Amino acid sequence: MEGSVPGPTGDPVPTANVSNTARIKRPVKKRTTVTFYLTEAMRNRARAAYRQTSFDERDSSWSEMLNKALLAEVQRRERAYNEGRAFVGNEDPLTPGRPIGF
Repeated sequence: MEGSVPGPTGDPVPTANVSNTARIKRPVKKRTTVTFYLTEAMRNRARAAYRQTSFDERDSSWSEMLNKALLAEVQRRERAYNEGRAFVGNEDPLTPGRPIGF
């Protein structure tokens, strides 16, 4: 039916006050799990920072804070090494282990 959307019971509900953009479903961003190692001291320090600042920084979760931190470092490297342009990523696995010379 034109001008309506299904309600909770499946019956049409008029959409006179709903804009067309409000009815468009936004694509869900695919998430993945990342595992990495850090010292217990660094983990505890980061967790303390999250606990003390998450409300003021409007972090919805520990994961969001870590995403913000990672994004800040990626952006710094893009500015330093790629003229501020985003690096192009792919699904290729990273080389395991520590690079020789470090």
